[in-house]
Amino acid sequence: MLSKKVAFLLKKLGVENSVIAGYAGCGPANFCRLRSGSRNYTGKSTTVKKFVEGVYYYCCDNSRLSELCGIIKCSEMTEDKIISALTVWLFDGKDTPYDTDESPESNIFGNKLCSLMDIAELSNKELSGMIGVDPSYISRMRNGERVPLRNSGLLMKLCSAIAESIDSEQKVMRLNELMGAKDDKAKTERSEQIFMWLSSREMPANMQSVKWLIKMLNDIPDVPEKYDMPEVPPYEIKSEYFGAKGLQQCCTRFLDNIIKNNSREILLYSDINIDWLTWDYGSLWINLMKVCYNLGTHIKIIHSIDRSVHEMIEAIISWLPLYVLGQIEPYYSTAPVGGRFACSIIIDPNNACIQSYGARDSASGSEYSYITKEKGIGRNIRVFDALLSKCRPLLEISEPITPSENTEVFMFGKVQLCFEDDRVYINKLSSPARSFTFTYEPMKQAFRSFANCKSEL
Repeated sequence: MLSKKVAFLLKKLGVENSVIAGYAGCGPANFCRLRSGSRNYTGKSTTVKKFVEGVYYYCCDNSRLSELCGIIKCSEMTEDKIISALTVWLFDGKDTPYDTDESPESNIFGNKLCSLMDIAELSNKELSGMIGVDPSYISRMRNGERVPLRNSGLLMKLCSAIAESIDSEQKVMRLNELMGAKDDKAKTERSEQIFMWLSSREMPANMQSVKWLIKMLNDIPDVPEKYDMPEVPPYEIKSEYFGAKGLQQCCTRFLDNIIKNNSREILLYSDINIDWLTWDYGSLWINLMKVCYNLGTHIKIIHSIDRSVHEMIEAIISWLPLYVLGQIEPYYSTAPVGGRFACSIIIDPNNACIQSYGARDSASGSEYSYITKEKGIGRNIRVFDALLSKCRPLLEISEPITPSENTEVFMFGKVQLCFEDDRVYINKLSSPARSFTFTYEPMKQAFRSFANCKSEL
C-alpha cells in the first residue's frame, strides 16, 4: 500500500524520485526502494522521514503546498502539520483515489531535447549527422523511447553538437532563459552546462541557485571604493502607480530619492511576484542599490516563507556586494501568507514609502501608492515592526568562522561550505573575507543537497 501511495503522490505532483531526493539531501536509490515496495518501512524510518521532508521542501519551492494539502486532506499550512499529515496519509491503509486524469509520465528528457534543438535550429537529420547516428534514433530520443546513459559518450557528443550550434546572441539568450543560466559561456563550458541540465534530475532550482551563489562568491571582484551612479530614466511624480511598469517607475523614484536624501535605512517586505524585477529593469535596480552602498545605507528585509528557496538565494545574489559588506539584515517570516492577497511595503523612514495590497499574482493590474506624508509612513513602519516581531534571521554575516574538528567541509575554489548539526555556513576566504550562516531549514537542505550532488559527480 505504501508503494502505491508514493507512486500516486509523485504522479499527482508530476515529480520524480531523484528530484525529491535532491530536496531531501540524499541519494535517489532509497526512494526507488520506497516506491517499488521492495522493503517494509514504518512511519518512523529515516527513509520515510527524508521522503516526507523532500516532498514538503519540493512543494515549498514550487508553490505547490496548497495542492499537497488537498491530496493529503491537511487543513493547516504549517510545516509541522503538513509533514505529520503526509506521514499519516502514507500509512493510513486507504486506497488512493481513482485518477480520472491518468496519462503517461511526461517525457522529461525528450521535451528538454526538443527545446534545445528548437533553440539551436537543428533538425533530426542535421543533429544525427553531427553525432553519427541514424535520424530515427534522434526521433526516438525526442519521443522518450531512448534515453542515453548519463555517462555515455553519445550524450556528451549530443551536448557538444548542440553547444556548437548555439552560434548567435539570440540563441544564447534563449538557451540561458530555458536553463535558468545567468551568463554567456564559452562553447566548451556551454556544452557542460547543457549536459548538466539535460541529464541531471538531481539539481532542482534551489540547488542551481546554491551553485550560482558559490560561483559568485568565488568570482566577485574586490568591492570598489565607489560605485558610479547609473543613468536614471525619467519617472512620473504622482501618488498612485499601476501595473508592473508603474511599480518599476515607483521604485526608481524611491531609490533615486534615497540617494539624493542620503537616507540611512530601507525597510522592505514583499510577497508579490518578482517577475517585474527582471531583465533591463533588474540591472537598473541592482546598480541603484550599489550606489546605496556608497552611502552606507542599511537595508532590513523580510522574506516570506512562501518565497521559494531559489528566489531567496537569487535575492541574495542580486545584492551580494551589500551582503559581503554586511549592509543587509535579512529575516524570514514564520507566518505563512494567504493564497488570496499579496502586499508590499518599502520604507525610507524619514522621507517616503511604497505600499501595495491586492489580489495575488495580479501585478499587471495592481496599484502602488507612493506615500510622503509622515502619518502614512509611520503607519507602515508600525506594520513592518509587527511583521519583524514574528521573524527569524535568514542568515547572519560575520568574520570567517574557523571550522571545528567535527565540521563537514566542502571546498569550492576560495569558498568553504561547512555543515554542523544546527547550521550551515559559507566562508568566503578571498577579500573581503566573510562568513554567511544559515539556520532556516529549507535553505540548509538546499546546501546539503548541492554538496551531496557535487560529491557524487
